[in-house]
Amino acid sequence: MALEVPALARRAEAVVLVAIGVLAVLFWATLPARLPSAADDTAAAQAVAQEQQPGDALLLHPWWTERARLFLPEGVPVVGYLGSDRADLEQAPRIWVLSQPSLPYAGSSAFWDAFRPGRTLVGEERRFGTYRLSLHRNGRYRPTLFSSLEAFGAARAYVESSPGVKKLDCVRQGKGFECPGTPAHAWPVWRDVAAEPRRCLSLSPPGGTDRLVVEFPEGAPAADRLSLEVGVVWEWAVYPGLPTVRAGVEDGHGAPLAEVSVAAGHTGFTRALHPDLAPTGPLKIWLSCPRADSRETCVDVRAQGPAAGGGT
Repeated sequence: MALEVPALARRAEAVVLVAIGVLAVLFWATLPARLPSAADDTAAAQAVAQEQQPGDALLLHPWWTERARLFLPEGVPVVGYLGSDRADLEQAPRIWVLSQPSLPYAGSSAFWDAFRPGRTLVGEERRFGTYRLSLHRNGRYRPTLFSSLEAFGAARAYVESSPGVKKLDCVRQGKGFECPGTPAHAWPVWRDVAAEPRRCLSLSPPGGTDRLVVEFPEGAPAADRLSLEVGVVWEWAVYPGLPTVRAGVEDGHGAPLAEVSVAAGHTGFTRALHPDLAPTGPLKIWLSCPRADSRETCVDVRAQGPAAGGGT
């Protein structure tokens, strides 16, 4: 007598469940062979510590190899976040890559396709158990001649009712500024923009037609270019229906140097560049948005020298 369809279905389901169970056991049984030992951790850390130079950065591959942060030298910034494969790391003249290519879904081919342009391998790749450690010269490196974050201690902040018309002086409190009677503020802090952690100036607009201004009296030196990067922080970036954030950089006479607009739904940083920056006198960063709440931004302004590899 032929088996009924429900009975066949139950047997097929049982076979599938057994197969899944076997695969799970195999995965866990083979996982230790894909992971580094404590001795591997120590050896990789010692190699970086002995050969590190000022300005070095270390990039994790895959980006979720977070355990490595526990033992790597404190003097080397460790970079690893969703999308970090494509990071220029412009502030690092050399980049260490600590890779675990045997991890599931490591995507090594895609990683190296994104990483290699503009980079040159120094020496040979080294192996420490399942780790692969390599050092690269970063042709995308640009020396920083001015940083809004580093110069923030000498800055002042105020609210303008229109460009050049001051409305309110902001008050320095601790390391940042609060603008009395408004939600506007300026703080140097860590912020998250589309999964990228970045230390930057966290600016919040005063709302309406007013704009927040952070002014650097000493300005910036002559440079190959001025870079303005602006990103709306956290989940606020993806909320629909919120008004556009506008930000820019001006010289002491109010002449625009760079400007960006960040509309609702845009994630990540928006960048504007001004080439061949001449000495500016005072340098002003401004931010405006009709709506003050849910529009906090991460702003980074740099005057940079030419790229090490001659790129743009």
